[in-house]
Amino acid sequence: MLAAVTSANLSKLNYRSGSSFHAMQTSTRKMLFAGNAQEIARLNGDAGTFLSRTRIGAETRNKSTLAISMQNAVSYAQTQEAGMRKLESIYNRMTQLASLAADPFVDEGVRTQLNAEFQSLKQDSFEMRKETFMGNFLYDDMAAKYFPVVDFGQAFTDKAVDGQDGLERKNLANPPSGWTGAPEYYQLEKEVHFNSGKFVLDINGGGTGERYILKQGTQIIFDTAGGPDSSDSGNKHDMQWATGGNAYTQDFDRFEIEYAPGQATTFKFVPLTPGNSIYVAGPDETVGTADDPKKSDGAGNWPKNKNGTPSTETVWWQDDVTYDNKDLYVTQLGLGSSDGDESQPWNLGDDRTNHIFSGDVGEVKTFEANGQSTKLTLRVESNTIFQINATYTPLEEATNNKTIEGGSANDVVLDAVGIGITLIESSIDTADNARNSLGFLAKEIESVAQQLGTIGANLSELEIATERLSNQVYLSEKGLSRVGEDGLIEESTRFAKENIKSQATTALLSQAFSVSEKVLQVIL
Repeated sequence: MLAAVTSANLSKLNYRSGSSFHAMQTSTRKMLFAGNAQEIARLNGDAGTFLSRTRIGAETRNKSTLAISMQNAVSYAQTQEAGMRKLESIYNRMTQLASLAADPFVDEGVRTQLNAEFQSLKQDSFEMRKETFMGNFLYDDMAAKYFPVVDFGQAFTDKAVDGQDGLERKNLANPPSGWTGAPEYYQLEKEVHFNSGKFVLDINGGGTGERYILKQGTQIIFDTAGGPDSSDSGNKHDMQWATGGNAYTQDFDRFEIEYAPGQATTFKFVPLTPGNSIYVAGPDETVGTADDPKKSDGAGNWPKNKNGTPSTETVWWQDDVTYDNKDLYVTQLGLGSSDGDESQPWNLGDDRTNHIFSGDVGEVKTFEANGQSTKLTLRVESNTIFQINATYTPLEEATNNKTIEGGSANDVVLDAVGIGITLIESSIDTADNARNSLGFLAKEIESVAQQLGTIGANLSELEIATERLSNQVYLSEKGLSRVGEDGLIEESTRFAKENIKSQATTALLSQAFSVSEKVLQVIL
């Protein structure tokens, strides 16, 4: 009996008791973190497993955040849809008003009331373009289907009268020193409703030429006499863009100018070949109208020129393939000299078709747009005859497409949705204007249907991406949870075993000390 309570045996019992107690503490901590696979791996001292579980946990949290972003995108698209439904109702009411006002027998007082409501609704539709969701614009003007046509060219020739269609014609102060005659400037400002866009300028100034300037607000963005090759040296052709021959009978040159805030203004130069010693504008002096010469009569004569004399032209002017201006525009663009082959628009080995010019380009210079105005001004400085065609259109590409991150190459691109502005100048104050407005409204209602289709497609993409992301989050969380559940079962079993061992050891120690005490009493 005494051997059972030697110091060696007591030490063993104490060691076993402490070991069991430590094991129970470890199991208790692991059970407390049973739902945290990373902490279990750390407690087990398994660095590889710990890092793996940490990575999976981080990815799961990131995907959960992306899922919230997806839901915000769904709300964004649903708000767009609600707006389009509202716009549809506005357009339907405006159509009713325009239909009533199109009746020529409507009393003028009633028509005035109809127009007042029409204008109020139109303003409401335009105000919707400014609406936002969580700081993001809901609509992008560039995504609209139809845009108003802004024409700068009709009746814009040297024959234009001051005040005609908003055109200003005045004497030019301080013209270049070599210019002769009485130089004037012709200036036309128009509201284009956007601070970016494409401006197509067809010019024909003849051999003398003119200076052509395009301004956004007060800022010049394009100037045919602003480049390094243009200067006032006292020559009569200084600071003038020339075309071949007579401005009324020869070829046009075309500049396709694009501008946007914060970007370099660019242009493409397009050589044109409609004229070849024939009065290309016809008697009304405006190119593109019905009286332009197109074919010869039965006797082989072409339509009469402005002075009444039949033309001796033998080639249909619209099919003319001779680039009469080549020796001029190649030089004026700073590209050297023409190679003399007027059957080709560019010199051999230097094809500039669709080439993007910008900055200093021979006699031409472009300037960056400031975006502070939606008005454009076309200015022509001239001392001889000229004619132009010019139109503005918005840039074709929408700028408000949104990319919603979906993780693992599952990003969703939301196509932009736009509200058209073809109704900007519309009115129903007369029967004719009401009928015109009905045509605009029909196009805008068609555009709403297209925008709703875009929104529907966006929502479908979001639904698929959201479901895929939710499944990924669920599977990741399930995997981590399973690891925690397995750990809980294992540690619960280990705790029970160590608890039994601890209790047994404690009982033995208690019995040993009890026996030692009785033996001691007998000895004493």
